[in-house]
Amino acid sequence: MKKLTQKEEEIMNFYWTKGPMFVKELVELYADQKLHYNTLSTMVRALEEKGYLDHEQFGNTYRYFPAITQEEYRTKTLSTVVKKYFNNSYQNVVSQFVEDQNISVKELKKIIRKIENSIKETK
Repeated sequence: MKKLTQKEEEIMNFYWTKGPMFVKELVELYADQKLHYNTLSTMVRALEEKGYLDHEQFGNTYRYFPAITQEEYRTKTLSTVVKKYFNNSYQNVVSQFVEDQNISVKELKKIIRKIENSIKETK
């Protein structure tokens, strides 16, 4: 799946939170930015080409909807970052957070307990 630009991700967030929409409804969400219908329509079609949106036809217009969930997008994006920057190791990710002091020992213990409880529940 191709990477999203910042604006494309913003548009996808609208679709994930609001559900299926016509481009004209999307334009209304950008009223303060005065984005033109054709600009947003082009971006929506690009998102469809990338596999993020799909559509259903109503007469001669399309209503677009997410082709993947936000969770699927998060998982794919995180996996890509871990693979690209952390040698495909989640341990390296956690180690980096510890080194940067973005996570405390207390938080790590809480995560470990959560994982252990999750493992017990699946058995």
